[in-house]
Amino acid sequence: MSTNPEITRYFSETVIPTLEKRHPEVARHMAIQVRGSYGLGLADEHSDLDAIVWLDDPLWKREGGQVQLTLLHDIPRLTPRELAAEHGHAEVNVWPLSWLGARRKFLESTSEAPWEEVSFEELFELQHNLVVRDPERLFDRLRKATRPENYPAALWRKRLIVQAKQLDDDLIEYRQVVRRDRRIEEPLMAGRVLEGLLRLGFYISKQYFPWRTHLNWAFRQLPPPACEVASYLDAMVVGDSPAERFKAAQGARDIYHDAILKQGLLSREVLDALNWAERLEAWSNKDWHDWITRCQASAQAAGDDPEDFWIWSLWGWK
Repeated sequence: MSTNPEITRYFSETVIPTLEKRHPEVARHMAIQVRGSYGLGLADEHSDLDAIVWLDDPLWKREGGQVQLTLLHDIPRLTPRELAAEHGHAEVNVWPLSWLGARRKFLESTSEAPWEEVSFEELFELQHNLVVRDPERLFDRLRKATRPENYPAALWRKRLIVQAKQLDDDLIEYRQVVRRDRRIEEPLMAGRVLEGLLRLGFYISKQYFPWRTHLNWAFRQLPPPACEVASYLDAMVVGDSPAERFKAAQGARDIYHDAILKQGLLSREVLDALNWAERLEAWSNKDWHDWITRCQASAQAAGDDPEDFWIWSLWGWK
């Protein structure tokens, strides 16, 4: 991730010196995180600054209000006031560490890591957004604790199965609105499928993803199969007809399935029965498919079609 030198100068030459002079106690302890486009080095003429001064809760309660007033009224703005007003927030906000929520648990040795309580967007932000000041190594410690390689293998599988299953469900609905020539629903479903395809690329790559506004940008930096899928995603946007756009979505899904199998991320049994793999928690239940086999055998022994195993699963006939 590149860094915009304008933003580092703004904080090192304007914001931090002012706070050190006006609020020396706060300045000794504050961590400063830059979010959004500026935090990723992607700022342009449409970007507004969104930064956070993080303080321990007692210090925030005691001094935070005065610091916020200083930031609002006594420091030159980086972006035009009307642009910031359009986005509805101050350029630099003062937040207590408690607002990190579940992310703070990653710093507590006595707590179990809250992987499923923290979104991938928040994890991406921890890993990649610019930190211009961190005297107590808050973000340094959070980044080390939340690296993608530390994410539990079973939860990677869970994310992959759930997203792949959701994508297949959405493709079924997408096909239906295309067949029925529903002009309003078609772009709605295309957008849903497009976002699902983008996210699936991150799960296959075992990488966190950012908020929607930067999702495509980050996707284009992923290794294969994401780079192979990119042209299909473009075709979903510029295709001449709904049928062509749907075909591109299907093609992207098929590339992902091939990559999942080649990389050994999921088995053929899982991909062929995603609905049941999710329902039976295949990411942690190694015997999930044996249950299907038993239900099929029970159905066949009773003279029924093995494909009707799901009826046996629901009614539990012996």
